[in-house]
Order: sequence, then C-alpha cells, then structure tokens
Amino acid sequence: MKNKEKSTKRKLPPNVRERDGKYSYRYYIPTTKFVDGEEKKSSKETESPRFDTIQEAVDFGILIEAKKIQKKLKYTDDLTVSTWSKTWLKAYIIESEPAKNTIRSRDYGLSVVLEQFGGFALKDVTTSQYQDFLYRLKEEGKSRNTITVIHTAASLMFKHAKRNGLIEFDPTADAVIPKERKTARKIGEKRQVLPKFLEKDELKKFLQLARFMLTTNMWAFFVVLSYTGLRISEAAGLQWEDIDMEKRTIDVNKQIYGTSVLKYSFIPPKNEQSERIVSFGDTVAKALRLLQEWQKDERLSAKKFNPKDNFVFWCPTFPGYPVQVTGMGNFMRKVLGKAELPTNLTPHSLRHTHVSLLASNPRVGLPEIQARIGHKSNSKVTELIYLHVTKNRQFEIADDFEWAINN
Repeated sequence: MKNKEKSTKRKLPPNVRERDGKYSYRYYIPTTKFVDGEEKKSSKETESPRFDTIQEAVDFGILIEAKKIQKKLKYTDDLTVSTWSKTWLKAYIIESEPAKNTIRSRDYGLSVVLEQFGGFALKDVTTSQYQDFLYRLKEEGKSRNTITVIHTAASLMFKHAKRNGLIEFDPTADAVIPKERKTARKIGEKRQVLPKFLEKDELKKFLQLARFMLTTNMWAFFVVLSYTGLRISEAAGLQWEDIDMEKRTIDVNKQIYGTSVLKYSFIPPKNEQSERIVSFGDTVAKALRLLQEWQKDERLSAKKFNPKDNFVFWCPTFPGYPVQVTGMGNFMRKVLGKAELPTNLTPHSLRHTHVSLLASNPRVGLPEIQARIGHKSNSKVTELIYLHVTKNRQFEIADDFEWAINN
C-alpha cells in the first residue's frame, strides 16, 4: 500500500521565497559607489513585491534575469510604466490594506497616468514630462481635486519603484499640482448650494409619522440618524456591542460596505476624525430599548437568521442582516410624501439636519459639531450650514459683549 501522506513543505523555485502565504523574488541591484575618488561597483540584495502565486514571482524573476543575460547595464531599461503599475498595485494593496473606495481611486488615477506614460520605459519618464502632464490635465478642464487623485497614484507608484531600486530618480517627487484660478462670480451665480435639511418642526413631524408608518426597526434607524448625526453607512454597520446603554454612547469604528445585503463587509471609518464616540440622550435610548424588544419577537419567528454578526438595525426581508443603505431612501420618501415634506430629501439630509439644530444652540460651537459628526476642521459643508443657521445671532454679539463687560 502506498503511503498517501505528502510533505507539507513545498519546494520553491530558485530565489523565490514564501512569507505569510505570499511569494517574492530575491535579486541583486548593480550599484556604483565612489570611495576616495575611486569608482567601485557592487551589488545590493533586494526583494520584489509579494505576489499571490509562485508563478507571478517567477515571472518577475524572468524579467530581471533576462536583462542580465542580455548584459544590460540596468536590467530595468525596458520595464514599462504599464507593466510596473500592475506589480505596484498588488504590492500596495498587500502593504496598505486600503479601503475599496481607495483602491478604485488608485485605479482611476493609474488609468489616466497610463494613457500618457503606459508605453514609456519606467526610467525614461522625466520630471519635466511629468510636470507638463499635470499642466495638461488642468488645460483639459480637470479640477484640482481630480488632478490630486491622479498625482497621488502616480507618486505612490514611482516612489515604490525607486524604493525597489528600479529607478534612480522619482519624476513625481517635486511636481507641483496647478492651482485653480478663482474668478469673479457671474451675475446671478450662487456662491455655494446650501445642503438640504429639515427644520425642527419638520423633523418632529417626520419622525412622528414614521413611528406609525414604518416598523420599529426602520423608525429607530431614522431616530438615530437624526439625533446623532451618524452617516448612514456608520449606522447600518452598528453592532449592539458598539452601544453602551449605561453611558449612553456609541462607538463609531467602522462602516458597512456591499451592494448585497447577504454579501457585506466592514471597512474603516471615512477618515481619522470619523472614528469617534458619540453620546445620545433620552429619545435615542428609548428608541433603542423598543428596538431590542422588537428584535426579540422577530428573532423567534425568523426562518433564517444571520449567525455571524449582531446588527442593531436589520434588513426588512432578511432578519439579522444589515439594512441595505441604498434602499433606505425609499422608506424615507414614503413618509416625507405623507407628511407633505420635500421628497428629494435623503437619509444623509438627516445628518445635515442634526448639524443645523446643533448650530441653533448658542452654547454649541462649530468645532464641537465637527468633532461630533466626524468632519475635518476644514469641512465646507458643516461650516456652510453653521454660518447659515447662526447668521442672525451675529447681530446680537454687540449686545452680548456689552453684557459681558458690565456684569
């Protein structure tokens, strides 16, 4: 009888190494140093990015070794920007573990870079060529934000190539992103569009009607959005362990991601400021307690239930699974129409509503609001709402100063 046991240790091709289930190719970079005025040639050991398969690491090695056989001074002479961009993107995803939205942003940036430089040898892209490329993007009408997205992808890619010894100079290192020229506004042109939000009485009317028209689950969802200012993806991703009912706080530490209710994943908060602790009061506490009671009954009658995660808010058709972010607007429009309120408002409008109502309180300042909703200090949206709501108080400041100095 043959022994069916096989060795678990895999024999790897020459120069290929395995680490944490990924494969890389080790090779040497020819270098030149000057010691006491004399030129001395040597080599430096380096390692390729880590790949998912052995074959990808071997293919990278074949490219390197082919140049050596051809006796090229530099084995990277013919390595194109297009070829390297694919290698870099894989390495970038492994090293940085970026969010899916960030990966899409890098993909877009690379696509524009490759239209111009894809066929270039990596080493042949010059600083002046790259700077002209950025200028041309502006001439084509691309915004400064879009150009920044493109430049970021290019910069990361070329920086990685230099780090791996594939190029001596990074053509993007000192590049300047052209500024947008501010021009005078045309007659009748608005400065900025004020985000849509509900007034206090409108919000009360909306939530009161939602209590009767929707399930406890959907009503509580809209209460939390209105009273905490959470993003819809943050609220949809909440687990019960994120909520401290005694301290009345919500730990915002993730967002839900996915186009399907059953196939979802968690991604990090939108930015560093978005990871925060948000307090809540009596109204939210009451809504959450009612929601817990509702879920107990629903869980007993559910034929199929999510065994993996403990979501605060459930999908109406799949108990225990997260609400579908893109479908929440339909529930909201149904209530808005019945309440005779603007039906073009969205769940995100409740976040703007939260900002506007906080801004109406003289004791709450702009920095406090921005910290609460996880906005950067230079957020134009929050600032625009804040200034709109507080503009009438500016006329009272003189009287406030008189009172302060005389009391």
